[in-house]
Amino acid sequence: MPGKSPPRRRFPVLQAGRARAPGAAAVLAALADRGVRQSVVTGNVRAAAEVKLAVFGLDSYLNLDCGAYAEDGERRPELLRAALAHAEVAPEKTVFLGDTPADVAGGQAAGVRVVAVATGRTPTTELRYAGADIVLEGLSDTEHALAAIGA
Repeated sequence: MPGKSPPRRRFPVLQAGRARAPGAAAVLAALADRGVRQSVVTGNVRAAAEVKLAVFGLDSYLNLDCGAYAEDGERRPELLRAALAHAEVAPEKTVFLGDTPADVAGGQAAGVRVVAVATGRTPTTELRYAGADIVLEGLSDTEHALAAIGA
């Protein structure tokens, strides 16, 4: 990355396919206000991810150059490792937000902390069983989400 950026405590990664979660924009804005670098990991090609994120007004909070897209791999661990390499950040300084057991498994395989959000089709019990470090009912409580992320 060009230039020297301020120290960052966490590097949350948002799963692009789940961008419609109520409260997502508020959480991303609060993280940005705290100087937390953020990006996205998705199985979509980058161009499609950019459009989806822009439609929901989330793109301005994210450094899309540090993300990972279908062009970078097929499986979540591979995509997460690509994002970590693009961002030049260690797994232990990263938090991955996902909403499926596959997201949880992918995050674990990549060595990142996983905050699972039950905004998709998977209930909290399944996300806990999958081994997420923290499970949230949703993102509508910004302060609770920030605490879970560690920001």
